[in-house]
Amino acid sequence: MKRLVAGPRAVEEALRAGAGQISVVYVQEDNDRLLRDLQARTKSVGVRCEPLPMAALDALAKDLRHQGVVAIGGDYIYAELDVVLREAGPTPLLVALDQITDPHNFGAIVRSAVALGADGIITLQDRAAPVTGVVVRASAGATERARIVRVVNLTRTLQQLKKLDIEIIGLDAAGSMALHDFPFGRKGRVLVVGSEGTGLRRLVSETCDNLARIDLVGPIASLNASVAAGIALYESARARRQLR
Repeated sequence: MKRLVAGPRAVEEALRAGAGQISVVYVQEDNDRLLRDLQARTKSVGVRCEPLPMAALDALAKDLRHQGVVAIGGDYIYAELDVVLREAGPTPLLVALDQITDPHNFGAIVRSAVALGADGIITLQDRAAPVTGVVVRASAGATERARIVRVVNLTRTLQQLKKLDIEIIGLDAAGSMALHDFPFGRKGRVLVVGSEGTGLRRLVSETCDNLARIDLVGPIASLNASVAAGIALYESARARRQLR
């Protein structure tokens, strides 16, 4: 299945990350500046760029907000976990998603993970959002720079990572310690984020080495999954820098 990449920023990131994954870029025909800029960019990387009327772009993008730019790419290429670990270095930072089904949340988490230097994102093959045009758009194109791994069984994958002495920390509002109180593991860390509605499943929670909370001081008692993941990734990136 072909995937759509919509919006100038997302398309630009896709072209930077690997132009070979983009077959054609369509640009609003009466936007001369946008068309000129995109034609110059695509020509430099050997990708076809064609003008289209806005109505045709709307029909192609369907429900995606495109701002006058839509690209067509091939199937999203998911990463292999062993390759991610091999290329991550001695203290990898990963985020594992337990049944994150909302594509906007998924995209926002991917964007935070890439921005904060996480080495990979682990998600489920089933009962989870795949990388779609909505996810690409929500991530502002960060999917094109991310290493996203799909697994069949998250609990089993976490157990494999534990055997490598990578610490597994699950985010839980009822966690016994605040996340900022945990030193970064000498062999790396996996942050586990639960689903939007029910949080971490029991077996996933029991597989974690620790459950950590994000202390809140305002009147709101909980955070959206993607917001919690962003805060936890920032704190984990800070702790990893101190380790080095």
